[in-house]
Amino acid sequence: MKLYKLLLGVLALPASLNLTTAQQIKPFKKPAYQTKSEKALPYKSYQQDLFKAALFPKDIILPGEFEESQIVAISWSFDYDSTGTPTGADVSSVFGDISAQLANAIQKECAVWIRILNATDSTLILQHMINRGTPLVNYRFMVNAGDDWWTRDYGPMAFYSKNLDSIGFVDMRYYNGRENDNVFPAQLAQAMGYQNYTSPIFCEGGNLMGDGYGRLFFSDRIVDNNIGTVHSPSWTKQETLSTLTNLFNTPDRSNLVSLRCDGGTGHIDLYLKLIDEQTIIASQYPKEITAVDKQIIEDNVQLLTALKSTYNRPYRIVRIEHPTNDIGKHTNLTCTQIDADARNFINGLTVNNSFIFPSYYDGNTGNAAQHQRIMALYKRIMPGYNIVPIDSRDMSPLGGAIHCITMQIPAENPVRIWHPSVDGLVPALPKYHILMKAANKSGIQSASCYWRKNANSTWTNFSLTDSAGYWTGEITNANLTGSDSVEYYLTATSNNGKTVTKPITATKGGYYTMRTQYLSSLNDFVISSDHLFNAYPNPATQKVTISFKLIQSNYTEMQLIDLNGKLVFSKNFGILTEGLHETQINTSELAAGMYLYRLLINNKPMMSKRLVIGNN
Repeated sequence: MKLYKLLLGVLALPASLNLTTAQQIKPFKKPAYQTKSEKALPYKSYQQDLFKAALFPKDIILPGEFEESQIVAISWSFDYDSTGTPTGADVSSVFGDISAQLANAIQKECAVWIRILNATDSTLILQHMINRGTPLVNYRFMVNAGDDWWTRDYGPMAFYSKNLDSIGFVDMRYYNGRENDNVFPAQLAQAMGYQNYTSPIFCEGGNLMGDGYGRLFFSDRIVDNNIGTVHSPSWTKQETLSTLTNLFNTPDRSNLVSLRCDGGTGHIDLYLKLIDEQTIIASQYPKEITAVDKQIIEDNVQLLTALKSTYNRPYRIVRIEHPTNDIGKHTNLTCTQIDADARNFINGLTVNNSFIFPSYYDGNTGNAAQHQRIMALYKRIMPGYNIVPIDSRDMSPLGGAIHCITMQIPAENPVRIWHPSVDGLVPALPKYHILMKAANKSGIQSASCYWRKNANSTWTNFSLTDSAGYWTGEITNANLTGSDSVEYYLTATSNNGKTVTKPITATKGGYYTMRTQYLSSLNDFVISSDHLFNAYPNPATQKVTISFKLIQSNYTEMQLIDLNGKLVFSKNFGILTEGLHETQINTSELAAGMYLYRLLINNKPMMSKRLVIGNN
């Protein structure tokens, strides 16, 4: 895709721009949620045949937001006249500064496409970016009418089809009363040369999250918004769910209960996010908060723990603390209070090697200690990513944040890699099997694995072998002992000459890491839930040590069971506190063979693993 720029004369502006307060602009800025007056507007009845199913590709792939992007679309914040009508680009308020920070962060990863109301707005924005020391260099302006800047919700859902050779858009129905925003997907499709498929479903992009391999997460707000007279004939719940499956080719659906105090949208992106195809970050409210959303989030997370990723493993779920006020206190405790200022650290944008997230600290005011904890956590669970905070304190009362005002469009000519990672705690083995699948429209020419031990400056690499659609190989002679670790990453090169890495941030220091012992830092993201560690030694003769981690205080029991299902050992610990625990089992009198050891929490089996006993 070629990048075009709208180049106009430069209007000189003062080098120092004073930001007005957001409160001066806020009465005119439309919120992320649908307002009461918009809901009161009469619905137009949309015929089901608006969506021509026969013309829609059958082999589509909805990529994950963590996959490679070619552009990110935004709408620059608007100025308004005295009646609240948008008049042009805002370069003086807090919201205008958020647009500037966002455009600068995005352009370092890919082209930022900026919707503006007037051609002359481009001159204003270009000079503003120069004045603030972050000139635009990787951009395009689109001159179109607009209602506001919630691009995630009215923007297109882009997909791949035709063996990754084509990109198309799913264009869903946005809020009544925001008709200028509703046509943006068609405008973007025309500008990029893609097909735009219009569907009558009422749905916003902030309420959809795909893993790239056929699972779609969303909230029940979508079903609620499509019941009644908005369709002719009216839709049932099943028709709405089937429409989602058919649109995105996602047979695995996770319909979650929507929050009641999230600012008004009911969107999942305010408390959940996939940072890769097997890892979910989820908000966690502190004990002080009494709002009903606290239990809804916990119930939804519990549902997610029962699901398996494309690798047939449970999703890794990392809990992210809830933002405080500026002085480090949780003062928004009730549903009404949280609804009026729906803060979270989740609603961020993943774009290639950067993660841009909502912060509540500007370097001077806000909770500096919490900000530093969140920065450190994201750097740990998203290795290699450039972690970019943007102060979003003026956005959260509007019901949204960074993710809500951005929309990625996936890369052309993608090379997609599927790989069940070998990371976290592993047994000490002579070799570790590496398996991956790779796809590109031209086919895959070669694939390799690069690995090193204990952060050595020299990498060992070997070619993976193409075998029945899989690329395979083995990391050998790692000789892991004690606190040793192995880091590795994969590469794949297509027949048309494109090379990518897995993880995507490998060239920036983002690798898969395996080790045989837990670290002193027990918050490693692969063990951020209740976890049963590998027993050692295994095989065992005289005794075996088993460690486990609890994320909260619970009634706990350890059992050892032979292959006939007979319970041969049980230890009841009673109530154990949050943290790391271990127990030793005397195995000297047990018959040689295979056993299962399992962890029970509140009398429910949570995890089980194999143990070999080598006695005669």
